[in-house]
Amino acid sequence: MQKEKKLPVTKRLTLLYVEDDAVSREQLRDVFEMLFASVTTACNGADGFEKYKQKSYDIVITDINMPKMDGLELIEAIKKIHSEQKVIIISAHSDSAKLLQAIELGVDNFIIKPVKLKQLNQILHKVSQYIQAERLMHAYQEELETELEKKTAKLMMQVITDELTGLHNRNALMQESDKELHKVLLLLNIDNFDSMNVTYGYDNGDKVLQYVAKYLKSRVSSSCVVYRLGADEFAIVTYTKTLEEMYAFAQNLQEEMNDLSIDILSSHIKLTFTMALTEGKECLLKKAHIALKDTHNIGRNRIGMYTKNSAVERLQVKIQEYMPKLQTVIASQYITPYFQAIVNNKTGKIEKYECLARIVDEDKKVISPFEFINIAELTGMIIDITKIMVDKSFKVFANNNYEFSINISEYDLNDGYLRDFLQTKLKEYNIEASRVVIEVLEGISAIGAKQGLNQLLDLKRDGFSIAIDDFGVQNSNFERVHAMQVDYIKIDGRFIKHIDVDKKSYQVAKSIHDFAKSIGAKVIAEYVHSKEIQDIVVDLGIEYSQGYYFSEPNAKLLKEV
Repeated sequence: MQKEKKLPVTKRLTLLYVEDDAVSREQLRDVFEMLFASVTTACNGADGFEKYKQKSYDIVITDINMPKMDGLELIEAIKKIHSEQKVIIISAHSDSAKLLQAIELGVDNFIIKPVKLKQLNQILHKVSQYIQAERLMHAYQEELETELEKKTAKLMMQVITDELTGLHNRNALMQESDKELHKVLLLLNIDNFDSMNVTYGYDNGDKVLQYVAKYLKSRVSSSCVVYRLGADEFAIVTYTKTLEEMYAFAQNLQEEMNDLSIDILSSHIKLTFTMALTEGKECLLKKAHIALKDTHNIGRNRIGMYTKNSAVERLQVKIQEYMPKLQTVIASQYITPYFQAIVNNKTGKIEKYECLARIVDEDKKVISPFEFINIAELTGMIIDITKIMVDKSFKVFANNNYEFSINISEYDLNDGYLRDFLQTKLKEYNIEASRVVIEVLEGISAIGAKQGLNQLLDLKRDGFSIAIDDFGVQNSNFERVHAMQVDYIKIDGRFIKHIDVDKKSYQVAKSIHDFAKSIGAKVIAEYVHSKEIQDIVVDLGIEYSQGYYFSEPNAKLLKEV
């Protein structure tokens, strides 16, 4: 049986081929692999149905007479899951009753054994063209619906949009308040705005408001909405972030404003905000205004919190509980590096490791970083933890040739100790800087202080590699990422976890890889937890994979996966 040329009409389609005869299955699989984007084979109906339940296919081709579950039973089971599934029967069976039953089940076409390539190509071409036509029709319908939605949305926006800034207005916030969903609200008031209007004029005051609106919008993730409530008051609402996360966000804003100024009439205007936070389902704006008033009574440029059963109080309790524990942990060197393998997708071998902090106490209890890292940052103990991690990790990798990565926070960069400390440890353990990867969170590329960015560039010049961790979650400044000369970009696990079923996740991962390629960086996919995920990651051309599919974080290095 000679191989035919590839048919472009089928090359974007996937096929499930079910055949119990091994010789026929192998022969036709070779042909199908030239025709289709991917081909999955099954040895009987039951095997085919199990594979169908795990993954969607554009076309299913099945024999009729098979053990365990025949082709007709398989088709009936498939149609219950997906009634529009395109199915082709391939069989030497000539029983008219069974062929009639196949037609009643919705079979799209028949291929008679022995298979003739001309007949096969004609049938596949016909079914594939039908699939393409359906897709085009679906896309056209979606386009019409989108246009209608755009026009409706435009009218709605005029009602809920602030004319000066383009942000959502108080009307929009009131509509959101009607939704009985838990949310967090951050209220922001520009300090001394009335004085700015008097000093510089109302037109320039409007420019300040437009600047603030643009700035706030650039600082929030897609899960947050910024509102201008009137005059000098803004609000940010989120349904996904916690009160603690929004408090940390407010602190970052407060710090950043110290380094920002607006040029008005040859003057550099410094801005500060007094802010208030609250959470819940009802009366959030009212509660936030109460908290804002209480905060104003104390002073300006502060962050207030609605105090009734507030999360800050709970956080304080947790800090008070954990501070003595963390002090003991640090003093007793209970911080222990765990190592997770990073696999080269071309060779399939472990090429590097990420060093992850754990607490292993005197009772050998292992405590996850989710329990203590945030507290360590808030209490100023994260630097001590980083130093322990660097020292213990360097000691382990002094005895091998693996590349390894260390997670570095902005607290480490802001403290200014990092470069000298790393150089000392390189000499102490006789390790080349080229083996060490400095991992920083994506946010530093967008909001990191200039001092921290300069330190990273210095470390790069010293021979260290730089990796951006959890890429895709925050608002990156792509120009800064390029300027940082990063070596690796790690795609956040939330975009890898469901990449096999979530088209958006797939597109995000692909876009990140394309961006990384454009700046000469390599990509590491995190949270690779199954073969299906790994196959897609490899197909995208992503260079490295990390996740439970290969190994969990472990106190010892693996020899192989």
